Amino acid sequence: MGDRFYKGVFLVGALWNLLGGGFIVVATQWIFSSAGLQPPHPSLYYYAWIGLFVTFGIGYLMVYRDPYGNKNIVILGIIGKLAFSAIFIYSMMALPGQAPAFFLIPVIGDLVFVVLFSMFLNFARGTTASRPQQPSAG
Repeated sequence: MGDRFYKGVFLVGALWNLLGGGFIVVATQWIFSSAGLQPPHPSLYYYAWIGLFVTFGIGYLMVYRDPYGNKNIVILGIIGKLAFSAIFIYSMMALPGQAPAFFLIPVIGDLVFVVLFSMFLNFARGTTASRPQQPSAG
């Protein structure tokens, strides 16, 4: 797995967040009604969460364009995806039936991206260590 593979990972990650966020907005009523629940009211927190979801997607597009220059976004992505997954899994266990099981799809997908993003950071560490250092301007 090399640069091309990881660039593809970040493009898919961006689409995962951007298209997934759009789908969740469009399908809100269906997602909640299929679980026998009402959509959150007020919807402020729900849509704020989706706003963050989409923002991270834009960040992954930035990483796709320049993976090595945007490694810190990758670190934030790992933290965000782990935090989201842990909080969501805990909440679903502590409050059964209060959130649609549909949301396990983004949780599982995010955990897959945590592994892939971590693999990239490991790869990047080895790749940048083997590259000759550029002389600094000054």
